[in-house]
Amino acid sequence: MIGLIQRVLIDHVEANYGETAVQVIAERAGVPSPGRRIDTDYDDADTLAFFAAVGDYLELDHEALMALYADLFIQWTRRHYPMFFSMAESAQALLGRQPAIHASLGAGVRDPKLRSRVNDKFRVVEQSASWLVVEYRSPNGLCSLYRAIFPRVLEVYGQTGELVETRCRHRGDDCCRFEMTFAEEAVA
Repeated sequence: MIGLIQRVLIDHVEANYGETAVQVIAERAGVPSPGRRIDTDYDDADTLAFFAAVGDYLELDHEALMALYADLFIQWTRRHYPMFFSMAESAQALLGRQPAIHASLGAGVRDPKLRSRVNDKFRVVEQSASWLVVEYRSPNGLCSLYRAIFPRVLEVYGQTGELVETRCRHRGDDCCRFEMTFAEEAVA
């Protein structure tokens, strides 16, 4: 996984619980040193183990950890990558660009095989004025994170909408498929 993913979580733990907490969590996860370089693709198993250990440390189940992480991720990316949000006039526009944004963040990964793993995880399947369908193909199984991020993105743009996951790797499907509808007017 791109180091940005764990960086957001490491920064949060370090800022709120201290560097010792990061070290304790990393030891519990069996990860000698969790990485936070955004131009590096870290071992997926290590990243997932670190996430699970953070959940245990903070006494959060998986869904609660993903909800916390979604809040942190939106805050972090709005601070460090505000152009991703300013370039998109709506939640649908941002989420429609998300596969390209994900790929652009992976562009710093030098190994072509690792870079292609980053590029191949998300793709827009359908898009119209108020409809977006995105497929997520990753053995990491973090569809719960996408589901948690969706309402936060709507909130950023003052919109309403709905996400339905019509396929899921956790149910044996070949991919996770997110079908999203968006209200055309902003919430007052």
